[in-house]
Amino acid sequence: MGGFCGGGGGSSSSSSSNDNDSGSSGNSFSESLANLFTPNDGASYVNGVLVDDRTGDRIEAGGTTFSGNVISGSANTSSNDDNEIPASFTNSLPALVENPNKDSYNETQTDDKWGYTRADGTVVTALQDMVDGGGKNFGGEVFAIGGGINADLNGDGYVTKAEATASGNLTDNIVSNISNATGATPLGSGLEPTGLAGVVTNYTIPGMLYTGAKNMTDNFGYGGRPDSSLDSDMDSVVGGLSGQDAINAAVNMSVADTTIPYPTSGDDVNVSTGAVDIGGGGDSGPTRENIYGGSKDYNRYSRGGGGYAFMPAYMRQFMSGEKFDVMAEPITLADGTTAYRTPDGRILSPEQFANTATYEGALTVDTPNELQGYTMTDAAGNVTYYSPDGTIVPELPSFPREQFGDVALVDQSLPEFDRDEFGNVVLQN
Repeated sequence: MGGFCGGGGGSSSSSSSNDNDSGSSGNSFSESLANLFTPNDGASYVNGVLVDDRTGDRIEAGGTTFSGNVISGSANTSSNDDNEIPASFTNSLPALVENPNKDSYNETQTDDKWGYTRADGTVVTALQDMVDGGGKNFGGEVFAIGGGINADLNGDGYVTKAEATASGNLTDNIVSNISNATGATPLGSGLEPTGLAGVVTNYTIPGMLYTGAKNMTDNFGYGGRPDSSLDSDMDSVVGGLSGQDAINAAVNMSVADTTIPYPTSGDDVNVSTGAVDIGGGGDSGPTRENIYGGSKDYNRYSRGGGGYAFMPAYMRQFMSGEKFDVMAEPITLADGTTAYRTPDGRILSPEQFANTATYEGALTVDTPNELQGYTMTDAAGNVTYYSPDGTIVPELPSFPREQFGDVALVDQSLPEFDRDEFGNVVLQN
C-alpha cells in the first residue's frame, strides 16, 4: 500500500533544539529536522511556520491536520512564527475536496493500523493492506501511505485513480512515489504493471516467481476490489459531489490530465446547471422571473516542473524548479491593478504569474447561482426585460441550452423564445 512496502511517520518532532539555522528555507534547525523525520504526518514547517500539508493553513501546537494526525509542534521556534507562508507552497496544493462519506467508515478503517474490513464484509489483512494501494485502511489503484479516508469519494473503501486525482487527498512517501513512478500496480487492482515494474515482473526470475505465486494463491487470498470501483472516471466522481467540492474536483482532474495537452472547452468540465425562480404575481402585482445561469472561463497558467517526481509532497515545496500550475481568471481590483481569482475563490497576486505559459479558456465552470437578468410580466401579459442591476433591456440574455440542463423557463407567451430551447419546468406563480 505504501509502495512495495509500508512506511510511516510520527506526529511529533524528533528534536527540541531552538538553534536557528534557517538558511534560505526560513526554518530553524529543529524545524528542518522535524520535516525530515516526520514526513508523513500531514504537517510541515514552511518558512518557519507549521502548516497543514493539504490545506496550507497554519496549525497550532496540539492541532489536528486535515489527514487526522495530532501535531505536537514541539520542534517549533517561536522567533519565526510571524513569517509569511510562501505563495509557492499554497499554490502548489490541489483544490480542497471534502469526502462526503468521511464519517461513514467502521472502526477498522479509522484506527490507523494495517488491515481493515470493508463495509461489504471483505477482510483485508495487514500484509495485504501494505500492498493493496489506497493508503492505510483502504485499497486503491495507486500506492500511498495514507489519506484514503479523505480520497474515497464514493465511500466503497477503495480509492480509484480518478478519486485520488480529483481529491488530491492521498499522502505519499518516497517508497510509494517510486512504486507509482516505476509502473507498479497494487495487489488486487487488476491492473497490469507497466514501465520498469512491468519489465521486472515479466522478464526476471524473481518477478515471474512472484507472479506465479500470486496467480496460484488467487492474489494471496486478497478479496478483490468492489464492483463500485470499476469504470471510475471524471464524470462519475464529480457527479457524486456537489457545490464547491464538485468544482474543485473538476479543476484537480483537469490540471492532472495528461492525455490531452489541456482541457479545451466547457464540455470537458461542466459541473452544474442553470435555474429559474419566480416571485410576485397573483392579484397583487406583476410577476418577476429571475434568470440564473452563465459560465466563467479560467485560463491555465503553468511554469517549471520536473526534477522532483520521486520526492514526497512536503519536500517538493522547497525545491527550485517546482512547477506552478494554476487555473485562474484575471480580475481588476478597485485600485485598477490586475489580480487573479481561482475557481475556489482565492485571490492571487500578479507577481506569482511571472514567466508563466498561458492557455486561454482551459476550464469552463457553469455559474448556476449568478443572476443574469429578470422579467416583469403584468396582468395583461406585457413583459419587460431587466438586467441584473434593474436596467430595462431589449431582451433577456441568450444562453446555450446546455447551460441550463433540465431546469429552465417555459412560457409560450414570452416573445422571441423557442420552446425547444428550454427544459421541462413549467412557469407558475
